[in-house]
Amino acid sequence: MKRAVLSVALMMGLAAVMPAQKPIPIIFDTDIGDDIDDALALALALQSPELDIRAVTTVIDDTSTRARLVWKELGLYGRQDIAVGIGASEPLMGSSRPTHAPQFSVLTSADTLPPNVHERAAQLIVETLMRSPEKLTLVPVGPLTNIALALKLEPRIKGKIERIVLMGGAFQMFYPEYNIVRDSTAAQIVFSSGVPVTAVGLDVTTKCKLQGSDLEKLRAARNPASQFLVELIELWQDHHPERYPVLHDPLAVAVALRPALVETQSGAVQVEVSNSGFDALTLFTPADRLGKERAPTTQVARQVDAVKFLELLVGRLAAAPRSK
Repeated sequence: MKRAVLSVALMMGLAAVMPAQKPIPIIFDTDIGDDIDDALALALALQSPELDIRAVTTVIDDTSTRARLVWKELGLYGRQDIAVGIGASEPLMGSSRPTHAPQFSVLTSADTLPPNVHERAAQLIVETLMRSPEKLTLVPVGPLTNIALALKLEPRIKGKIERIVLMGGAFQMFYPEYNIVRDSTAAQIVFSSGVPVTAVGLDVTTKCKLQGSDLEKLRAARNPASQFLVELIELWQDHHPERYPVLHDPLAVAVALRPALVETQSGAVQVEVSNSGFDALTLFTPADRLGKERAPTTQVARQVDAVKFLELLVGRLAAAPRSK
């Protein structure tokens, strides 16, 4: 008995002196408003004590209204202390498109951006990275335009980025994924930058889908933030209640905080930008087949533990907003 008591005391003493694991500082970049998974991904990041969100930036098309939706969601989680940046509305090569996002209908005249919102997301990304004493993780879940612009604007940020965990691409499928299609030039800049990348693509995200029972758990949660997410999901369903979201973007956030949720393979990615017949394909070469001139800087997700991921996501989204 004495030995057991001593062991417990020793463990408690060690716990007291061991430093708590510091949250991972991140910048979250999103095209929130079109598909529903962006709003769910932002909520997961806000509800995860393992993450420290330093900035949220919007990208492509109507980036100002996207930023208003971000600001509203931050308010529901009590986190309007987080910097918000309005990003590039156009891809590096191409033009913007009209945005018809049903989720924008939740915005009212009261949902205005503060005067100090950053009007250039790329500049906000650069400034946030350069003034940080530690490296940051970038979590872009839309087209990679802002990230590519930041890399071009200030190449020194490469040394300030721990890794980029992105949602984009399809590496076992011969298929052009939307985020890459919208700005394949930006995607190639990011994948060839030399910065470590973890790519969470369609190969794994399509295995992760919200179920009816999951939505009922969110409906049963009696807090305004969870009810807001339910409202956005129902707007996205557009009177088709049997339609449930595929959780592309939330999986990228989950991998940023729990990398073991996916199995990855190391290698390099080439984004096809010159051949019109194969534009935006993400061509993956495993590390053991790379020549000496190419470094295996990308980890591509191959398998996912969808059950554990859904447990994590739904549990956190159904919980009341956590304190900062």
